This record gives sequence, structure tokens and C-alpha cells, in this order.
Amino acid sequence: MSDVKIGVVSTYPKLSQLIQKIAGEMKLDLEIKEAILDEGVSCAYQFEHQGVDVIISRGVTGQKIKKAISLPVVLIEITSFDILQALYSAKGMGEKIAFLGHRTQDFRPDFKNITKILDIDVDCYPYSDTFEMEEQATKILKSNIDVIVSTGLCIYEMAKRSGINAILVQSGYDAIYGSIKRAIELVHAIRRDQERVKRFRSVLESTNDGILVLDEGKRISFMNPAAESLLEMDANKIVGQCIDEIRESTILGALFNNNQGEEVFKEVGRKQFWVSSMPLIINNKEKDLLVLFQSADRIQVMEHNFRRQLFKKGLYAKHTFDNINGTSSVLLDAIERAKKFAAANATVLICGESGTGKELFAQSIHNESDRRKAPFVAINCAALPENLLESELFGYEEGAFTGAKKGGKIGLFEMAHGGTIFLDEIGEMTLPVQARLLRVLQEREIMRLGSDRVIPVDVRIIAATNHELYHAVAEGRFRSDLYHRLEVLNLDVPPLRARKEDIDLLAGHFINLYSFEEKKDVPGLSEAALDKLKKYDWPGNIRELQNVIHKYVLLIEHKQTCEELIDKLINEKIRKTYKIRTEDENSITLKIGKLDDMERQVIEYLLATGASIKEISEITGTSRTTLWRKVKTLDKVMFR
Repeated sequence: MSDVKIGVVSTYPKLSQLIQKIAGEMKLDLEIKEAILDEGVSCAYQFEHQGVDVIISRGVTGQKIKKAISLPVVLIEITSFDILQALYSAKGMGEKIAFLGHRTQDFRPDFKNITKILDIDVDCYPYSDTFEMEEQATKILKSNIDVIVSTGLCIYEMAKRSGINAILVQSGYDAIYGSIKRAIELVHAIRRDQERVKRFRSVLESTNDGILVLDEGKRISFMNPAAESLLEMDANKIVGQCIDEIRESTILGALFNNNQGEEVFKEVGRKQFWVSSMPLIINNKEKDLLVLFQSADRIQVMEHNFRRQLFKKGLYAKHTFDNINGTSSVLLDAIERAKKFAAANATVLICGESGTGKELFAQSIHNESDRRKAPFVAINCAALPENLLESELFGYEEGAFTGAKKGGKIGLFEMAHGGTIFLDEIGEMTLPVQARLLRVLQEREIMRLGSDRVIPVDVRIIAATNHELYHAVAEGRFRSDLYHRLEVLNLDVPPLRARKEDIDLLAGHFINLYSFEEKKDVPGLSEAALDKLKKYDWPGNIRELQNVIHKYVLLIEHKQTCEELIDKLINEKIRKTYKIRTEDENSITLKIGKLDDMERQVIEYLLATGASIKEISEITGTSRTTLWRKVKTLDKVMFR
């Protein structure tokens, strides 16, 4: 019937016989020993050594066993019916009856009703412990009593030896059956609790965090394997010791010196830890002290892994100001200005031509700011249509529109909470989306599409544009109020033509980068090749230079000079740059500037189209001698 192993300490033979009979009916294999008082306790110790789960006993003997051993003990209850039977038997043996029983267990509320039913007077002698029981027994023996009714076998035998009639209150079938059932249920409950404790202990032992517990006496009551490993200590030698006694002789003292609830950095021995401690509250009282600690190295690894996961999701800024190559004064001024902006929390508007590295500056500002450990979310406002851009930025609820994802979707502003959102090409944002963005800037809260719930967000906005936004404002394509909200801190990223002295560094950097990627040994550029690079204006800026160097690395051959290949690549760029931009073949678009620069643009364009010096002379009305001199100055060799 049960896998519970039960030991019974019976106090009299009839009890043993009845227990054996009931066990047979219940198909239980019980081990029964007969003994009382201290001998009964000795039997209980034997049971404990044999590995029984629970002990069943009765009366004072059961009480003594319960106090002596750690096993659960179930006492066979004495029912009202058992007492009634004993008193009924005593009624036929004399008029003066004494009842000796346990104060709380044997004297039930219906005891007086029992005596009324039997129509007898009973002198009651209650006791609470063995000492009081012996005192009460002595009083009974000295009194003029005809018969003693007792729940304890020792009193029954004492009365018999003194020549006094005695009746032993014997436990009946129901009481014994109930005690066996309670014993089985108790063991099952204990096993469930033990299983729960084992599960919790397994969790504590499997965690990578070090855990120590101090009891109320400041003794270390628990130390998990992670704590052993981190501290390089043996729990068998530490658990049970008082922290005050080993504070100076071990490294443990350092772990218990911080204020409760605070997380602090501590050097413990040769290692660094983040340590926190807190009281364990049991029944609304502070009992033990829990100390948690982690290796600083592991925290760094966890942060690295976390940031790597954010990077995979596009929520991580990988660039810093150290990644911005160049020593020109205009670039250094922009970097210095950007660093000052990073210390603030206001919105930044980055202006610059395409390819100048606006996102590089945005990421660097984020990584230099107090938000560096929070997400960095970037989105190109020109890459998505209005509806899609709006749902990406602000998110949407389930059913907000046809095709909406089940469960809805979190927006980029929510994903960037606590960090930075970079809005590239913000000048391409439509007016309705601009209105919603303005609300975010004003109220610092967003509302998902299809929702009426306002969500507060803590986000720093960095916007970028390759257009002059005030022109868009004047033309009505960009909201004036949004423009002024964005241009709190403005940063202009210089084009490459304004910092040509940085071309040496940039070209060398890209050569190293692509040589490694392509696994190709490529020589650096000569001064002559660098001069050719510097004479080109780079309308595509750094991105265009990067592309040229990538092609250089792929195309350079051993028999070819770097000047020859660079010259060829630059000429290819010139042909593409100076294509006719109108249907009139005799028209080109010039950048307004110095007359010499405008003249150079015309000559470069005509050379790129394949015109000869004679043809150029006829078109421009300039003598061939003058053109030869100008071409030589420009260092062009594309004429025929």
C-alpha cells in the first residue's frame, strides 16, 4: 500500500496485537517494538539508525520519543470512546475513581459529559510532563481511592504493585488506524517538502553566482559550489564557522563589510567581485543574511555578450571617436564639438554631404555619452515609405491595419528606451510623420498605431541630413517647429575636399583593411599617387574614396605602378562625374566658385568626354598654348 517505512514503539501487548492486525488489513509491513519511557526512547533510536521514515507511539512514552529524536513521531490518540470504556470498567470496581491523564490530550471538553452518562464521580489528576505525572501518582496512592484509571502503562503497573485496582485506557481500532494513516500522510508531505528543498538547493548550487548565508548567530550556514570555486575555498571547512572568528584569517571578511542592499565593487584576495547583501525575512522577521557576489571578469564577459547580441539586432553602436581617421583642423574641430555635445542630453542635428561619415559621428556621440550602455537604434528615413516608417518608429497594436503582426510590434523608439535613436536622412520624412516625431520631442512619449495608450520613452535623438533643412522649411516640405527642435545642437561634418590632408591616412587605412579582407599583399601608395588622389574633389566623399581604394586593392598587379592605376581609376570617376546633366549636349552643371576652379571644371569635363586639345580650343576660344599650359598644371593625360 505504501513505500513508507514505519517503526512502532508499543507500550503494552494488546496494543501491539491490534496494531499488527490493522497493519495486515492495510497490507503494511510494520516493525513493532514493545517498551515504555526511556526504554521506548532507546527503541526509537534503533529505528532511526535502521532508516525508518516515521515512528508511531503512545502516551508519555511517545512524548519522550518526540523530544529525543529528529524523526517525525505520530502519537496514537486516545478517543473519548476509549476513555468511556475504561471508566465504565472502573465503575464496576469501586465508587471512588481517580483519573490520571495528560492535561491537554486526555482531558477533553466532553470528559464531564462522559462522567454524567456513566453517573459517576471522578477525581481528576492531570499532568503536563513526567515529573508532574509522578507527583500526581503519589497523591493518588496516598488518597482513599478504589480504582485508578490511567492512560499510561507505568501508572497502571505502579497501582497494581501497590494493591490498588487499576484500569488502563487502551487505544481502539479507529485511533490506531487513524495514526497509521497520519504517519503515511506525514511522510509523504515531508518528502514533498524535501523534494522542493532539493529543487531550490539545486538551483542555488547550479548558479554561477557565489552565494553565502549567515544565520542569526553569524555562522555560515550555506556556501554554494560557485562560491567555493570563486573564493577557492572548501565549504566543508567553512560551513558552521562563525564569521567573526575567521574574518581576519580568511578572505571572507571582506565580503561582509558592505552595507546591506548596496552593490559594491570589492577586491577579495587576488580577485575582484561585485558584492551585494540583504537580510532574509522569515515571518516578518530578519533571520539570516544572504550575500551574493559575482566575478568582475564574468560580468565583463556577460556585458560583452549582451552588447554582441544588441549588435546582431542593430541596437549597438560599434564606432567611437577613435575610429574617425584624420588630423585636419576642420575634422578635429568637428570631433571636439561632437565630444562636447556627447556630454549633453539634447537633440543633435548632424549636417553633411553623403559619404562624410555622419553615422560614424552619431555612434561616437552615443558611445561617449552616459547612454553608452543602452541601445543605439538607427533607421534611414528615406529607405521606407511613410506608413512603414511610421509603424517601424512607433510600433503598432494587433489589428491596427491589414497585415499587422499578431500580438502587435514594438517600435524603434521603445527599443531605444534609455539610449539613442539615430534618424538618418530626416529631411526625407513626410509631414505626417514629422508631426508625430515633434510630439516625441515635446512630450517624450509615443503612442503605437491603433492604440490609445501613451508610453513614456527616455530617448536621445540624433538626426542627420545631407540637405540644408532651412531650404526644405522655406519650401514647406519640412516643419519649421520640428526644425528648431532638432537644431538644438548642430554639427557640420566637413566634406573630404575640405580636408584633403587626411587622404593619406584614409587611403592607408582602407588599403590595410581591404588587403586583409582580400588576403592580398598590396603596396602602399607613393607620393605621386597620393597627389593624384588629392587633386580630385571627391563629390562622394569618404565613401567614394573607400570604393576607389577597394578597386585599387583588387586590380593592382605586380607589373603595374600604383600611380598608373590610381590615375586610371580617377579618370573613370571624372568621366562619370561630369556627364551632361541636361538634354543639351553643350551644357554642364558647374559649382559656383573661383573663376579658375570653374574653368578647371570645364576643361576636366571636356577632357573626360574625349575631346582633343584642338577641339577644346575651338569650343572655349582659348589658344592651344594656353590650354597645354593649363592641362599640364592640372596634370591630366586624357587628351588625344
